Formats: sequence, C-alpha cells, structure tokens
Amino acid sequence: MKIRSATIDGFGKLSGITLDLDADAVILEGPNEAGKSTVLGFVRTMLYGFATRANMPERQEPVYGGRHGGRLALVSERHGDLVLERYAASAGGKPVLRGRRGDEPEILEQRELERLLLGGLTGKVYRQLFAVGLSELRDLGAVQGEELGRFLYHAGMADGRRLAEAERAIREAMDKLYKPRGTTQPMNRRIAELERIERDLRALPDPVARYNEASEALERTEAELRALDARLPELAALRGEAARALNMRAKWLRLRELDARRAALPDPGRLTADAETKWRMWAAERDRLERERLRLEAALREARAERERLVIRGDLLGLEPEIERLLQSAEAMRALEQSCADWRAERRLEEERMNALLASAGTGWTAERLRGFAAGVAERDRIRAFRAELGEAEREAARCAEAERQIGEQEREAAAEVAAAEAAAGAESVRDEADDPFVPKTADALLRAWEHFEDACRAWEMEALRVMGEQRARSTRTASRQGDAGGSGAAAALAAALGAAGFAAAYAGAHAAGLDGAAAWAAGAVGAGLAALAAPPLVRRGIGRGRAGGPQAGEALAAARQAAAYGQRAADALGALLKRPREAAEPFAPPAHGALPGEAQLAAAAAVRSRLQRAVQARLDALRERGLAAERALEHARRLERIRALRAERRAAAAAAAARLDALRTSWRSWLESCGLPGGLSPEAALETLDRLEMASGHLAVMDRLDAKLSEAAGRLRAHRAAVRELCVADDAAARLADDDPAAALELLRAAIRREAEAAAAAAALEARVKELDLQLRETNAMLAGHADTARAWFEAAGAADEQAYERLLADAREARQLDEERIRIEVELASGLSEEDRERMESLLERHDEDALRGLAERTAEACRTAEEERARLLELRGRLSETLERLLAEDVRRPLLNEREAVMAQLADEAERFAELAVMQALIRRTRETFERERQPAVLRRASAYAEALTNGRYVRIAAPFGRSSIELESAEDGRIIDAAFLSRGTAEQIYLAIRLALADEVETEEPLPMLLDDLFVNFDDARLDAAAGLLTRIVRERRRQLIFLTCHAHTAERLAGRMPFAKRLRLG
Repeated sequence: MKIRSATIDGFGKLSGITLDLDADAVILEGPNEAGKSTVLGFVRTMLYGFATRANMPERQEPVYGGRHGGRLALVSERHGDLVLERYAASAGGKPVLRGRRGDEPEILEQRELERLLLGGLTGKVYRQLFAVGLSELRDLGAVQGEELGRFLYHAGMADGRRLAEAERAIREAMDKLYKPRGTTQPMNRRIAELERIERDLRALPDPVARYNEASEALERTEAELRALDARLPELAALRGEAARALNMRAKWLRLRELDARRAALPDPGRLTADAETKWRMWAAERDRLERERLRLEAALREARAERERLVIRGDLLGLEPEIERLLQSAEAMRALEQSCADWRAERRLEEERMNALLASAGTGWTAERLRGFAAGVAERDRIRAFRAELGEAEREAARCAEAERQIGEQEREAAAEVAAAEAAAGAESVRDEADDPFVPKTADALLRAWEHFEDACRAWEMEALRVMGEQRARSTRTASRQGDAGGSGAAAALAAALGAAGFAAAYAGAHAAGLDGAAAWAAGAVGAGLAALAAPPLVRRGIGRGRAGGPQAGEALAAARQAAAYGQRAADALGALLKRPREAAEPFAPPAHGALPGEAQLAAAAAVRSRLQRAVQARLDALRERGLAAERALEHARRLERIRALRAERRAAAAAAAARLDALRTSWRSWLESCGLPGGLSPEAALETLDRLEMASGHLAVMDRLDAKLSEAAGRLRAHRAAVRELCVADDAAARLADDDPAAALELLRAAIRREAEAAAAAAALEARVKELDLQLRETNAMLAGHADTARAWFEAAGAADEQAYERLLADAREARQLDEERIRIEVELASGLSEEDRERMESLLERHDEDALRGLAERTAEACRTAEEERARLLELRGRLSETLERLLAEDVRRPLLNEREAVMAQLADEAERFAELAVMQALIRRTRETFERERQPAVLRRASAYAEALTNGRYVRIAAPFGRSSIELESAEDGRIIDAAFLSRGTAEQIYLAIRLALADEVETEEPLPMLLDDLFVNFDDARLDAAAGLLTRIVRERRRQLIFLTCHAHTAERLAGRMPFAKRLRLG
C-alpha cells in the first residue's frame, strides 16, 4: 500500500493544504515548527483515529480553522485506488473508505479498517514500527527486564499482547491473594491470625504469673495516665496562649496604628451625631427639587406652544354614523372581492392541474375526451399481475448478472496474483543465481558441504594446537638443561607443556559448546593460563625431574606435514563449498620452509569460518524463501482455474434469465396496445396514468362550481360601489378614490373625521395641563427657598462659614468615627473569651516578643502538647490491652475458642492456597509457552536486525543478541569479536542499533502488501559516514521490500544526502 496524497482540511497548525506523496520515497523538509511532525500525526490519525480530548497534544484540533480531519489517497495492490476520509465531527470520527464500491462511501469500524488495509496491526504497533519519531525510537532503550523480549518477539506472535495481559492478570490475582512481605492480602492476614492464635495458646500454660504481671503493668500504666492527665491542661493552655498571641499580633499592631491616627485628627466641633446623614439627605433633596423645577418650566413651555399650533375643523363630524354603516358592508365587499380573486386563482390552478395531468397521461387527451373516459378494476388487476411477473424476472436477471460480474472480478484478481507470484518467484531465482557464492544449489547439499568443511577446519585447528603445545614444551626442556639446579627449568618446561595442553582442551570445549572464532580462541587462552599456574606445585612434589632431551628434526618435519595434510583437507572442503575458494583457503595453507602454523594463522582461520557460517545461514534462509514463493505461485494458478470454470456456469444462467425477461416484456406491450395506452409504459407508469386521469376528472368538476360563484358575486359588488360614490362627495381625496377602492375611500373619510375629533380633545387637555404645570412650578420654588433657610441654620450652629467648610467638618468626623469602630472591633477580638488576667498575659506576650519569637514559642508548646497526647493515646491502648488480658485470663476454658478459631482460619487458608497453586501453575505454563516461542523466533528477527546494524555501522558491529532473561541488548564487534552491552554505546550508535531492530521487526510483521513507513528526523545524531550508510540502507529497503518511505527532516544536509542516494525520491518543502 502506498500513500498518493494527503489532504489536510484542519489538523493542528495546518489547514487547507494537499501534499503530493505519489512516489516510492518522499523527502519532506522544512524549518522547525513548519508542520512536519503535524503531518506525521495526521497520517497516524487518518489510519488509527483521533485521540481523546484528554490528550489534546495528540488530538491536534485545528488552530487556523477548517474541519478537523482530512483524507488520504491510497493505492492498494488488492483493492486498487482508494480514498480514506476521517473527520472528528462526521460519523463519530470513524473512517470512511471510497473506491471499493465505486464512489459509494463505506463507514468502517476501526478493526475492519485494520484488517482490510493494515494487516491487522494495532495503532500501538504501527506507531512503534512504521511511524517512528525520536521519542518512539528511544523508547526501546527504556524497556527493562523481560519487557525487552516481549517487545522484540510480540511482533511475530499473533496474540502476544493478549498473552502478556493474561500473564499480568494472573500475577495480579496472585498478588491479591499473597505477597511474601504483604500485610493486607487474604493469605497474609490468615497467616498473621494463625501466628497470633499460636502466641495466645503458648501464653496460656501459666495464667497466674501472667495475671500478676498484667495487674502490675496495669497499675503502672494507670499511674502514668493520671500524671499525664494532670499535665495536659497546663500544656494545652500554654499552647493556646502562644498560638493566640501569634494569630493576634497583626491586629494588635493595627490597634496601635489606629490610636496614633485618631490622636492626630482635629476636634469635629459642635456637630451632632447624625449631621452627616442629614446633610446627605438635604443635598439629595435640593438636587431633586432643582431638577423638578427645570422639568416643570420646560413642560410648561412645550404645552403652551403645542396648544397654539392646534386648528379645529368641525364640518365633517355629522357624517360619522353613515360612514360606519358603509364601512361594515365594505369589509364584507372586500372579503367578497378577495373571495372572487381566490376563486379565479383556484379555477386557474385547477385548470393548470387538469391540463398538466392530461399532458402527463399522454398526447390527445382533452376535457371533452376526459368526460367520456372510465377505468375499470379489472384493468388495474391485470397491470398488477404484469408488474409482479416482470419484477421477479428482472431481479433474477440482475442476480445472475451480478454473480457473473463478481466472479469476473475474482478471476481478474486471481490472474493478477498468479502473475505477481510468478514474477516474484522468477525475480528471486534470478537474484539468487547472481548473488550465490556457493557451489551447492540446494539447501541439503549446502548444509552437507558446510558440515564437511567445519569438521575439516576443526581437525586442522586441533592438530595445529597440539603441535604448538609440544613444540613449546620441547623448547622449554632444552632451555632448562642450561640451568644450574635444573629445578626452575623443569618447572618452566612443565608449565609450557601444561599450558599447551590446557589451550587445546579449552579450545575444543569451546567448540563443543557452540562458540567459534574469537570466543573459542579466548577460551583456549584462559585454559592455557590456568594449566600453567598448576605447574610449580607439581615440581615441588618431585614431578618433572626427568631427563630433558631436545626434539629431533624428523619429528618436527613429520608434525609440519601432518598439519599441512589437515590444512589441505580444509582447503578441499572449501573448494566443494565455494565457487571462488582461493581467498578463503589462504589461512589453511602451510607456512613457508616447513614451519608450523602460528596463533595469527589460527585467528585468521577462525575469522574466515565465522564469516562463512553467517553467509551459509543467510543462503539457507534465501533458498527456503524461494521454495515458499514457488509453492504460492502454484496455489494461485490452481485457484484461477477453479474460478474460470465457475464463471462459465454463471454466464449460462444469466443468458437464460435475460431470455425469459424479453418474452414477458413483449406480452406486456401487446396488452397495452389493446387497451389504447402507449406501448412503452411500464406497469407502474400504466397505473400512474390511470390515477392521473381520475384526478383530472375531479379538477374539471371543481372548475364548474367556481364559475357559478363568480357570476353571483359580480352583481353585489356593483351596488356597493354606487353607494360609496354618493357619500364621498364631501371630501375630495375620498371622492377621487371612491371608484377605484371604495373601502379605502371610506377609511380615508373616517380618518379625516377622527382627526378633527382628536384635535378638539387635545386642545382641551392642553389647556388643563398648562394650569396644572403653573401651579406645580410655584410650589417647587417655595420648597427650594425653605431648603436654603434650613442649611444656613446648620452652618451657624456648627460654626461653618459656608457649605465647603461644613463638608470639611463632616469629613473629619466621618474618619474619626471609622477609626473608633475599627478600634472597638479589634479590641473585642483581642479580648474575646479571655479574663482580665488572661488579657494582661496576652498583652505582656505581645509587648515582649516579636513575630519570630512568638512563632518559635507556639511551635515548642504545640510539640510538647502533641507529644503528651501521643503518650496518653499509647498508655490508653496499653491499658485496654492489659485489661483485655486480665479478662481473658479470668475466663474459663480459654483454649477452646482459640482452637476453634485456628481451625476456621486453617480451612480458609487451605482454600486460598489451592487457588494460589492453580494460578501459579497457569503462570508457569504461560511463561514456558512464551519462553519457547521467544527462543524459536529469536534467530530470524535478530539475524535480520544484525544485517541492518552491520550496514548502518559500516561493519563495526556484526551481530545483535537479546539474551533471554537479561535486561540488555548485546552486540558483537567485528574487530575482535568482543561482546558489548548497548548501554555503553554512544547516543548515535545506540539509535542506529534501535533503528536496525525496528526495521527488522517491521519486516517480521510484514502483511500481504508492504505498509508505508514514516520516519521523523531520526538521523540527527548520525555522523557523515553512518548517515550515508543509513541512506543506502533505506534505499535498499525501498527497492527490495517495495515499501514506500516518507522521511521528514529539518536539516538540509540530511535531505541532500537522502536525495543523492535516492534519485527517484520526490522532495517537498513545508513552511
């Protein structure tokens, strides 16, 4: 599957854009915050749905408008061109797929979409393997313990996640029953109860001594309680005083400030207590009276001016009774005219409907022909019978045609699958022939040749090691003869001989254990060192005091020839294995001048064998893949033949159904012609024609009734217009309108009469209002004068010269009153609940201590009180336990309840232990199944990851291992074969290893068709050489795996490097 384009209507900061992604590789570049990561999130959302509102950064609601969502144009090998839409506000955020059924949209469930297009992959797996950013890439390094194995192997296990969930659920159920150090679990509680009961039972044998001890302890406890109860009130009082002083300090300081401000204020003079309230009320009343005076003056002027403008006309008032009578009849005439208009409109509508129905029924239909037409019930029944027969025949023909079309589509799909399988098998065969360095062509022959070479190589190595050990021993013995005492020489000779023998034994053991190359050589070195360390004790016990003799030249020559023979066997085995064995056989060639093989030659041979082992394993995997491809091609061809036979059967059935349908249609047309109806009508159209003719007859009858009503209404309207013209002579405007609109003329005349009546009434009302306003104005002026006299009396009483001085006195009095009120409130709060003595102590505390000192005193007293309360609670608990012990000792037969309780607890514990054992067995079975699967799946995934890692690191590391039960990833160095933990790698190298593992896992979970892979700037920590290697590896994956690659980056050099290695890539820029 490939993504051709992405249309973003609204997602994060992007809206209304379309990205053309129709290429095998796309490089999407742009600066920071251009929207590259938004594009990555958009593709994830289109495929796996919107995040919830609890995760707004992942949901990415539109910032600049647009519908939240968009669509992807896809091309699938199975389904062709598709369009996947998803909008948050449409279809509940579900995916809508177009293209499988033409343009018809399909609303799919998420699991159905994953099954159709994504190979059943969940969103979590797709995000970890196919839409990878730096955060997802580094997530692999954070996995610990067995989670690492699950992360690597669940890609190949269909229900791996569910298996892990089941294992976790079992472990949680076991933890709920029992934990080794738990206290709240049921089994832990039962065990604790048993221990308590056993302790109680052990305490029972000597009840008298126990009773005396408990009594003495109870008396001591009660004495301590009495002493502590006597101290607690004093401690609580000290704590309360310190806390209250600390809380009241701010208010006490405020009280001192208020006293100082009150003393600085001047004397308010001879003002009364309510002087300020009276002054506010006086000012408000004065303002109100001034506003009222201004209002009355303005209203009086307006009333006098309006009365002068009124002119009264009284010549039309006598016509009002006659106008009312005619207006009553005018309403009836207007309604009659409206009815006439409605009737004429209704007649036209009925006539139009009748003509439309006649036209739709067929040509040649008129009103006269309609009056003589009548349709019977028998004709309608015959039409319904024809309709049922034709419908059944058409459905049968459609079913046969649809079945033939579907089997045709299956035939085309099968033919395409056959062609694709044959092409894949052919391409695999051609590629194998071109890249195969081995002579055997089958997997069995290649495996036999490799085993033959491996046996010969190991025999040569063992012979070379044996000869090297003997040569070292002989050389050491020769040197020992030249020593004075001879003891040290013998020890050295023995150490050399034992070291050679230890090297050979350890090297052979390493091979038997499955190690090769540098690992086996290192094991041999360790064995040699341990054997050499054992020589000195043996010499001291007398071992090694024999006569030393030098090696003979004949023995050395024979040993060299024997080693050369073994080397020739290994070279011959290479000739049967490789097409070009010369370079690989060089380490096995005998040295010049008859010399023996050295350690460097052995190490080179081990390296050659290690490289050949990896190549043989890769070749075996390729041969197995080619066999599977051929089997798939044969199966596709057989399926195509079956589909073609079924299509022939469906084609014959479709032809028979079409013939029956044509015969029925011919009979129908003959019957229509006999009834006088057009021959091209369908049964539904024929029934519709009869219905239309019947409705047209109804419209014709309605037209006749409306013509009679219109004739009667015309006479009544003419008599009414004559009476209106006679009355409207008194007014020119009404007389001009009488002929055209009698009702409007009457209304105009009545309006003129009413205007005259209203003008007369308004004049009388205005004259009365002028008198009333004049009286109110005189009263308001009198009240204003009295108000001014009251204010002058207040000024004289207070000793103020004017209004401003009086208001200043009021302001000083108001401030003094506020200060007094606040001071009284604070004094009440400070003295609340305290006696005179307590208040004096509080005042002394506040004066002698600052805030920090008060806080320290409060903390010390609170700590002392809390300690005493805790001690009292402990003593009360101890007294209760001692009292309970005394009561239990006094009771008779105290062992029987304990024994009964122990039996009940043991029964419950047995049931819970049985359940715990069942869960433990289930957990062991699941863990064994998982471990077996991981061991079997590990080589395939990690071999592919190792190949990718070797390519990414330019051959620095050749193998990746994830040891079962370990919490790390290990790598084998190509230089010396050392095993390195990935935790000690640099960040860039670690990210390269994690990328290799993800690429391998993506290949492992590969679906029927490759899924597009999106990588978000993963190369930020790669150097130039490894960046070039990564670009080459991605190019190879795109070409070989046919996988679309979309790479997002903000680095220009990364884009240039990728474009240089991928000339077929399309470059897009954002921002």
